[in-house]
Amino acid sequence: MKTLKEISEQVRENINQFLEAVDGGESMLDKIIVDMKVRLDEAKDLVAIAIADEETLKRAYQEAVDTANVWDEKADAALQNQDIARASEAQHRRQHYLNLADGYERQIAAQAAVVTTLKTALHEFYQLFQSTAEHAENLFHRQKQAKTRSELYQLIAAAENAISTALARSEEKLKTTEKKAEMWKNRNRSDAANVKKGADSSNLDQSLAELKRDVLGDRCE
Repeated sequence: MKTLKEISEQVRENINQFLEAVDGGESMLDKIIVDMKVRLDEAKDLVAIAIADEETLKRAYQEAVDTANVWDEKADAALQNQDIARASEAQHRRQHYLNLADGYERQIAAQAAVVTTLKTALHEFYQLFQSTAEHAENLFHRQKQAKTRSELYQLIAAAENAISTALARSEEKLKTTEKKAEMWKNRNRSDAANVKKGADSSNLDQSLAELKRDVLGDRCE
């Protein structure tokens, strides 16, 4: 069975190691929590051992007191029988067990103080574990939310890029089509002007011929 000093030092060591691990960064939280579940059970066992030792001391104390009372009764009986030797021996044994009881009583007081200290340490240890577990859970949810937002924003960015590219291509295609339409428009205007010019020239020749016939009459034939 471990000594009280070993129990106290082990609980203190577990807490110190836990604090050092937490200072190492959030990336270690999952491993820490799993490890601390084991350490928490170990710490509970250590406190249970200390409490059991206290109960053992209390039983030993009570047994010593009861035995001292038995020898006290034997001493009284021996004195009544005027057996001085037996009475003296009984008184000697009675004092021996009373001394044992006094020693146990001091150990019980010391052990009770140790148990109180260990219970306090265990409570602090448990609170620290709970706080870290809650912090880890909060970080997990925040990480999950951040990942979801990141994926959503990536999808939006990809969609925006696709839309931007499609719009740019559509605008370029529109410019090409508009340019081609303008080209055909100008060409059609040019062709129409040439046709009109040809028609005007033909009409002028016809008018001159008619005028000539009117002036000269049949002589122009």
